[in-house]
Amino acid sequence: MQRINQADDEFQEIATRTIDAKYRITIGKLIDGCKRVKIYKNREGEILLKPLVELPASEVWLFKDKEALKSIKRGLCDAADGNIEKLNLDEF
Repeated sequence: MQRINQADDEFQEIATRTIDAKYRITIGKLIDGCKRVKIYKNREGEILLKPLVELPASEVWLFKDKEALKSIKRGLCDAADGNIEKLNLDEF
């Protein structure tokens, strides 16, 4: 089990939920768009839910290859700034 040394302590109360008879809670749209969370518990019994995003295995390489990721980010910034050129695909 992974231990985290420090969590962002800038938490703010956003809701109150009731635990049902099977010890479940619903969080609904509090983390809209997320299907999985990592759950952490500290010595005081406080619980932290950290939303997770899953990637297809075929896309993990990009996040492991720092240069490729940097290149993709640079390309996205260029596109957002309008620094693009039209390519003639017949030339390839």
